[in-house]
Amino acid sequence: MAVNTAPIYSRVGDIQGGVLLTAAMTGATAYNGVDPNAIPIFTADATNGGYVQRIRFKPAGTNSNATVARIFINEGAMNQASSLTAPGTPTATPTGSGSSLYGGSFYAKVQAVDQWGSLTAFSTESAAVTVTTGQTIPWTWTATSNAVSYRLYVGPVSGGEYAYFTSSTNSYTQTAPYIAGQIANPLDYATFNMFYGEISLPSTTASAAAGLVEVDYPMNFALPPGYRIIVGLGTAPTSAGWYVTAIGGKY
Repeated sequence: MAVNTAPIYSRVGDIQGGVLLTAAMTGATAYNGVDPNAIPIFTADATNGGYVQRIRFKPAGTNSNATVARIFINEGAMNQASSLTAPGTPTATPTGSGSSLYGGSFYAKVQAVDQWGSLTAFSTESAAVTVTTGQTIPWTWTATSNAVSYRLYVGPVSGGEYAYFTSSTNSYTQTAPYIAGQIANPLDYATFNMFYGEISLPSTTASAAAGLVEVDYPMNFALPPGYRIIVGLGTAPTSAGWYVTAIGGKY
């Protein structure tokens, strides 16, 4: 019998989190998940991805106020914007021949990636770089101290960068308009997170005679490799806080 290379069910259970949330996200960060109080509770396997069945919220004791839990899907960078400085503006002088680039103008902007996988602010956009068919574009930019790598976004019009290239140094020689699987609007990575949903959490009172409420948030979907689930609270609990646990599986 042939081996099933695309299993429907996960291979083994995967329970992550157990994080105690006690503080609220504030301001606009309540809806983009980059607040330091928005905590990763599940990370999919870096090679095969993962499956999340549900998220369980359990009060740690008395919470005299209700709150709301907000749930984000993170594309693999940490939920914090990097504190490193933005790279310098990319520049280039076309050269050579033999690439798959067609003649025209290209624009670029770049982000640095830190040791946690978080992205810095964008550099300013390059001036137009005009190539003839077959030329290459040797992009360079001022390095960011302590950067691990860079993402160079390129597009045919100003503000229209649609593809990115990765580099471990502050340079990249572009020989193609894009790489399969690396097409994205830079704005998709401005906060790194997609706001997926939210659920109300009630006030609670600890008791020696009765169990506290358990609130489950169903998800039931697969996560791509390296993606995360991030959770934060809209209002800070006035006392004990909420434990958050993700129940899922590994492929």
